[in-house]
Amino acid sequence: MGFKTEFNWALKLKPENGLDEKVLKVGEIYEFSKDEYRVYPVNIPIDLINQNWEPVAKIIIVEFKNSDGRTSGKYRVLKIYEGEEKRILTNYWRETVQIIKGKKISDFSNVKVS
Repeated sequence: MGFKTEFNWALKLKPENGLDEKVLKVGEIYEFSKDEYRVYPVNIPIDLINQNWEPVAKIIIVEFKNSDGRTSGKYRVLKIYEGEEKRILTNYWRETVQIIKGKKISDFSNVKVS
């Protein structure tokens, strides 16, 4: 017996999971919640990615817990990506998704990788 657990090295959120890109501020802590059980590195910088596979910020997971088929936690914003840096990182993440999926993708909204 067992249960499925994902090990995630990025936090990909939709607005309904706790992402509001317009209010993010460096140094602030925000809450998130996702379906299924997940494990994140704690206090190690990772990327915060929106539903279109665009990196939004560099963050650290402050804490997380798994309960009742969900993962919830808190993250602190270290840096908000902008301009050329955001463009390069978006290309990196989207290329990675296409390699994993084994096909060219034109619409990244809601593409899931697991």
